[in-house]
Amino acid sequence: MSKPDTPAQSQYRDIANTTFWNELMHDVYGPRSGGAIIYVDAENARKGVAKTSGAVAFAKLFSQAFNYDLKKEDLTLSGSQYLKRYQEHPGERQPSVLVLDEFVGAGSGDARRSMSHQNVNFGRAWAMLRTKRVVTLATLPDWNEADRRLQKYADYRLWMRERPIGFCQPYKVTVPFNSTGGGDVRTKRLGDGRLKFPNMDAWKDPHYQYISKKKDDLIHERDVWDADELGEGDDAETIDPDEARRQEKIKTAIRLYQPWDDSRTHSYKAVGDVLGTSDTWVGNRVREWKNGEHRDLVPNPSNE
Repeated sequence: MSKPDTPAQSQYRDIANTTFWNELMHDVYGPRSGGAIIYVDAENARKGVAKTSGAVAFAKLFSQAFNYDLKKEDLTLSGSQYLKRYQEHPGERQPSVLVLDEFVGAGSGDARRSMSHQNVNFGRAWAMLRTKRVVTLATLPDWNEADRRLQKYADYRLWMRERPIGFCQPYKVTVPFNSTGGGDVRTKRLGDGRLKFPNMDAWKDPHYQYISKKKDDLIHERDVWDADELGEGDDAETIDPDEARRQEKIKTAIRLYQPWDDSRTHSYKAVGDVLGTSDTWVGNRVREWKNGEHRDLVPNPSNE
């Protein structure tokens, strides 16, 4: 005799029988074979409607479906840390999941910073790495606060309802045929019902507790409202700013090109276009890495 479902298993099973679930799984496992960007925002931009709890709950559901071992480092408030993890994720062979909490509030993706270097990098990463099967859940108070160009790269929106807490309405993001720039991004409702998700706070879920502590640290850090300024995931060692930028660019180039993967699809030119460098510069850094240099920046995954 089989054991009855736990509340979590029951809720997850119910979600797996929805239009939203079928659409997302078709994106990942169908002919497109790519990832997805999911914005998680709140009705009336209300606080305390379980956006983070919902994002973590869906992240764990997707991870189970993908047979992906969700790590605490896959949940972050920092835009730079998110981009770093995005580049590190498995790629075409293994679907995976990331959570970027407080996408606007913690300093990333804000429409008022649309021309910032990091927002441009988000756009480039989401455009170039679409073939990576990474599902991102990005929480923010209101969908309309996000950079309009980054909205165009989104695939879905989970709108957390004010009452009762623990329910959301899924939407698919659509872009009209003649849309230009960042305008005319629309959402189309998926299905007629709401999705119920478990209360990760009540369950004392370790992933939820991890990202909640990160958020508390940011809130209580006086005069700092940007997660990147807290140095999340960065080494404490002081380094010359110019050298730090150079090393970061080398690291990004190598991670994007992935010289250890014979099935890669990116060219030197494609990586150079993302970084604003020449294909020759990228090729030189890749050859240096193959010769054993820069391994402190990017270890060889084949040896791990």
